[in-house]
Amino acid sequence: MRRGHPQPFGRATEALEEKLPEIVPLIADFLESVYPPTRIAVIGATGNLGGAVTRAALARGLEVTPLDSGTVDVTDADSVAAAVAGHDAVVVAVKGADRLVPRGALALLDALPAAGVGRLVFLGGGGSLEYAPGQRFVDSPNFPAEYLETARDQGEALEILRAGGSAVRWSYVSPPPVHLVPGAATGAYRAEARDTPLTDAEGESRISVGDYAEAILDALRDDAFIGERFTVAY
Repeated sequence: MRRGHPQPFGRATEALEEKLPEIVPLIADFLESVYPPTRIAVIGATGNLGGAVTRAALARGLEVTPLDSGTVDVTDADSVAAAVAGHDAVVVAVKGADRLVPRGALALLDALPAAGVGRLVFLGGGGSLEYAPGQRFVDSPNFPAEYLETARDQGEALEILRAGGSAVRWSYVSPPPVHLVPGAATGAYRAEARDTPLTDAEGESRISVGDYAEAILDALRDDAFIGERFTVAY
């Protein structure tokens, strides 16, 4: 048996160590594609949409940590990192005054890498979708005044995610601009990465809260819409 020739293995080990920062994200991406997220933190779990995602995730047998403003400050990166550490993915469904939504988006881009969480689905608004090229619903003259601040904040959050340059593998999901309606999941929905609403044969864009929640969980399961805004409708 030949002995005394460890040099090739030593050089390989050194090369591996040098390339480790590049290799680790590739391994993480592979593992996420093979093993979908099973431990999900939902920030905003007491709200309508966050609650729907929480219930749907539990029904699938996933481990869910429901978080609200009493357990995490979404605008504080340290608070978020402490709350979501140990999870595979974070779903965020928040709104509030004082630019809470865009401030939260900024904090999340800092917090999730620090917590070792690589996947984010941000529940945004339909007002930032476009009814014509470059023309957002939120900027139209007839947009309801009572929803204007929230819609603008959600649009700003999308811009922050797109420009963030973060290691976070984010998705931003928009419901239809008007018809996000109460109702159970049917499983018969469409989801597509785009900046305009999906419409049916009658030109209507509509989805139930139940199917909206299922689309979010399916995007996590399938590792879909990375670095993209997607929208959902029938």
